[in-house]
Amino acid sequence: MLELLITADDRTGALETGGACADLGFDVRLTTTPDAYNDCAVVDLDSRHCDADEAARRIGDAHRLDARFRCHKMDSGLRGNWAHEVAALVAMGRRVGVLASFPDAGRRCDHGTVYIRDVPAAESPFGRDPRNRLLSSRPADYLSAAGCQSALADGRVAVLDANTNDELNAAAARCRDQGRTLVGTTGGVGAYVGTLRSRGRGDLPRLPRPVLVVCGSLHPLSRTQVAKLDCLTVGPDAESEGVLAALRRGEDVLLATEMTTATIADAVAESMASTVAATTWDWIASSGAPTLVVLGGDTAAAILGDRMLRVLGSVDTAVPFCRTDDGLTVVTKGGGIGKEETLVRLLDHEAG
Repeated sequence: MLELLITADDRTGALETGGACADLGFDVRLTTTPDAYNDCAVVDLDSRHCDADEAARRIGDAHRLDARFRCHKMDSGLRGNWAHEVAALVAMGRRVGVLASFPDAGRRCDHGTVYIRDVPAAESPFGRDPRNRLLSSRPADYLSAAGCQSALADGRVAVLDANTNDELNAAAARCRDQGRTLVGTTGGVGAYVGTLRSRGRGDLPRLPRPVLVVCGSLHPLSRTQVAKLDCLTVGPDAESEGVLAALRRGEDVLLATEMTTATIADAVAESMASTVAATTWDWIASSGAPTLVVLGGDTAAAILGDRMLRVLGSVDTAVPFCRTDDGLTVVTKGGGIGKEETLVRLLDHEAG
């Protein structure tokens, strides 16, 4: 039987949780076809932007697989269909604990309200996401709207507070002791998995250079992070000649989409992500660049597609280090994850 099954609603979330599990000693595979021989299988449902019924179907299909333990990774900014995914798990007969805190990343839930760096989630940059604006900072509001009122009332669904790592660990342990499926942030999932295993991992390999950094995230933090990089910066329509010359000289290159705060239609976002993905693989194939760093879940999904990755661990909080079957090193980062110097630190000091 599969030891640990983790689902997530987007690609960076899937890889983040995979990194947290690898840090605790699990052999982690990002895959579309988990099997009974996997130690830890992570599945990206790609459900953040689909309709609610489809999101419910996808999580239901995934969690019919036999596994000793299971979790679902939700967005730490409360975006997406996570409440409908909880409703689907409840409909399958599962009790659920919602743990939306991640203190190491500045997320906490206090008296049922989620704060991001001490600002209520709906008032933070997450609340102004061009594809997924928030209406509330309270998980219970989303759960009630998704049809979980009775489950909240009778305890089949519990929203768990946690302001500190000690409180996070205690909440995760309660989930396991009560036989609940944990639906939570990377921090919450990591705390739950820490009750199963804490063997640790060896040192990560060093980050091969040069690095192609691709930023499709519109989160202000990601844009601040890439603005601090001292390297050639281009858009998706840049001429390849200069980019390839820089990469072949061993210089890092940043490919960034245009920044906007306007609402973006799904079709437009998907078209841009496809363009960026095609450009990325063309430049990697032509230059031989050994490392790819991707910012933004939709961008990561478009670039990585259905490729299976082995997740080796985390190079920073919620920043996973992965390898493809053909040896490409891949590091991904969610849009609102990290600090302003996260990318500079990663590229200056490499992974070790």
